[in-house]
Amino acid sequence: DAARASVVIEEKKAVALLGGKKDSYAVYMVVVNNALGKAEVHDRARDVWYALSGSAEFILGGAMKNPEEKHSGEWIAAEIENGERIAVGSGDIVDVPAGVPHQIDARGGRIELLIVKING
Repeated sequence: DAARASVVIEEKKAVALLGGKKDSYAVYMVVVNNALGKAEVHDRARDVWYALSGSAEFILGGAMKNPEEKHSGEWIAAEIENGERIAVGSGDIVDVPAGVPHQIDARGGRIELLIVKING
């Protein structure tokens, strides 16, 4: 299936859709390699991240600086101000409710994650 095989490369971040539908839920494989990913916030989607291997810091909460709407209800920015930094490693789960800014900082390392996106 073409949707399952789609891979998007953005800077040093790779994202592959493994299954599901974007209007209900979707499962993705995400790899961030020696990079600071873009900050994101989803108005109506919850993200549940499971770290398969490696380590990084998640930046959660705070406020996105100069956000831009990428898609309807999906916002991105270069950084988050006043977010909480949480160390994440293999086996950890990070639950990001809708409306919470989040960003992955894997500078100096690499992390491989599964993400379940639940749209509501």
